[in-house]
Amino acid sequence: MKTSILISLALLFLAGCGEDTQSTDNVPPQAPIMVERSDDSIYPQAGVRAEPTPDESNYWVRVEWYRNPEPDVVGYRISRWSEQSTSLNATVVGDVAVGVEIPDTEILSWVDRGFDGFGNPTNALAPNDQGSMRGYWWHVLAYDTAGNRGEWSDSVYYRLMWNPYNLSVSQFAADDYRLNWNYPIGGAGTYLSYYKLRVYSEWYGRDSLVWDHQVILYGAQNSVTLGSGGATGTMVNDCTYVWQLNAVSLAASDTHDVALAGASIYTTFVYQE
Repeated sequence: MKTSILISLALLFLAGCGEDTQSTDNVPPQAPIMVERSDDSIYPQAGVRAEPTPDESNYWVRVEWYRNPEPDVVGYRISRWSEQSTSLNATVVGDVAVGVEIPDTEILSWVDRGFDGFGNPTNALAPNDQGSMRGYWWHVLAYDTAGNRGEWSDSVYYRLMWNPYNLSVSQFAADDYRLNWNYPIGGAGTYLSYYKLRVYSEWYGRDSLVWDHQVILYGAQNSVTLGSGGATGTMVNDCTYVWQLNAVSLAASDTHDVALAGASIYTTFVYQE
């Protein structure tokens, strides 16, 4: 009798008093896979790139990666470090929940607005006062509902040129719209290779592209007519459209391929026939 009681107590102890120890999740998610950066001439662009900003004084970078296959992954952490440093000195600049801060889609993205690790604006991604571009690296890790954190992804690199500035849209006649802007000569402007101009609906977003044009201009003052170099798609009277301007660099520097460099800014206008 005593023997059977002792055996029962031992079995109860091994069972953990009813706790299901077999279901404890201690398996971390895999390292996220970063989206490969597309050429600037391709639309829509993919991977790390300049994020268009409505204010010429802002400098933003979009980072993209594929959603992890694990169904219990709920968020991602993003770190950044400068090219003068290493990943050992990386600063956590983003911590985003899927379906909250970022949409739950196959390709996930987050925009680095140059904040420090505490959410304070520093505009760290901007070129310095002399126009020298400051390159940065980013990588991402995933975490799940149990709090497990995976390994960091491979890193991606980008640097921002000076933004074009004084963007304005002028209408000279029916269907005659022109985008005007300035660009600094020298400094970061030395690396300028070409501009990409794109027009799309403000309401329907970048998927509603109605014009995509590439042009080489090197003047301090520049102007391009909507529809030059290719016809535009259908535009709706009295609707607001976005005119996005990207400056692209293809020059080589002493340490990095500056093809991974650019700038992007936009303005809006109301289309009237």
